[in-house]
Amino acid sequence: MPQPNSSPFSRTDAVIFMGGITALTAMSVDVVLPATGVVARAFGLEERLGAMLVGVYFLAFAVGQLFWGLFSDAFGRKLALKLTLTGFTLASLACALAPSFQFLIVARFAQGLMGGTPVIARAMVRDVSSGNEAARMMTVLGAILTVATMIAPVVGSGMLVLFSWRAIFGVLALLGLCFLAYTFLVLGQSDSNRRPERFSLHFLRGAVRILFSTRDFLAPMACGSLTFAGYVALGAVGAITVEANFGVGPEAFGPLFAIAALINTVGALLAGQMLKRHSLEFVGIIGFSTLALAGLVNLFMAFSMPGLQLFWGAICLYVLAFGMIYPTAIAAAMEPAADMPGFAASLMGAIQMVAGALGVWVASTLFDGSTSAINLNMALFGIATALLYLLHRIFPQKP
Repeated sequence: MPQPNSSPFSRTDAVIFMGGITALTAMSVDVVLPATGVVARAFGLEERLGAMLVGVYFLAFAVGQLFWGLFSDAFGRKLALKLTLTGFTLASLACALAPSFQFLIVARFAQGLMGGTPVIARAMVRDVSSGNEAARMMTVLGAILTVATMIAPVVGSGMLVLFSWRAIFGVLALLGLCFLAYTFLVLGQSDSNRRPERFSLHFLRGAVRILFSTRDFLAPMACGSLTFAGYVALGAVGAITVEANFGVGPEAFGPLFAIAALINTVGALLAGQMLKRHSLEFVGIIGFSTLALAGLVNLFMAFSMPGLQLFWGAICLYVLAFGMIYPTAIAAAMEPAADMPGFAASLMGAIQMVAGALGVWVASTLFDGSTSAINLNMALFGIATALLYLLHRIFPQKP
């Protein structure tokens, strides 16, 4: 166990840094949301193809997670952060300078591959804590993450108004550079051991076998991933949905999205407060009950013609549940990770991003110009996740 002064949570600036690198991927997605249709139009393409900027990032991020978690277990969190942040910054610059949509997609894929910071941050939490303490730390990071996602679309909208879509990727490059400077100049180590033997196929096969035979890892990981798949519909087609149905332009989508992000923050903070008095299991029951309700409400909305207030209210109910579930599901899944938190976090992150890409594909496929695509996506994944959680409660893993 590391010494107390090595904890990444020992100072306020370190907590902000940890929250920032945890949120970097979400920010990389959410800051682009107002511009998906704008970018597609700029290259003479159909607006719906702009969703590729979200989907391709998720796929690349999923692949990158497996590498960065394993690498950080083997060679240390700090070295992994230095390398991933350097790559992320360079890929962001390439996106900003992209001469074609094809080049932009390739650069965006590279950006996703280099987005290893969230999984490293989760491993750092597991390095210094466990149980309810780890869950509370995750909710702190989750709150910072959701504040960042609240700000990101507003920044994206602002860049569209003041400059162009290219400035959005310039902002991401600047963020990467700032986090890189902090890593070099300030950050200490949360883990003191180096285990290069883990950077091998032999360890990989054994670790995968252990984790995939542990239901207490699989169930919360699957629940968090499926909940995320419902959430990403908002990013994939949210901007073009509200523009087509309610006349909300790309520049105004950022503030509207900020409302949902604020609700997400409330969910994370509420879960954190409950964890001070109740078990992780109790908080899970509350979160998944809220998710089941949100799924049913969105199912009803999918077959009606709601106004903007009702439509966004149904979305916010789902996002509230997501804010409660996501950080606590991560903490629960990390509990049986034993001495391989980096790889467990990376495997979980990879599967979550594959689920996110699936959610983007489902939402994009269902999109017909109406509001139903987002509602159906949230209903499908919300109800499925609640049923999965119920099955896990009824049939728990035998000791």
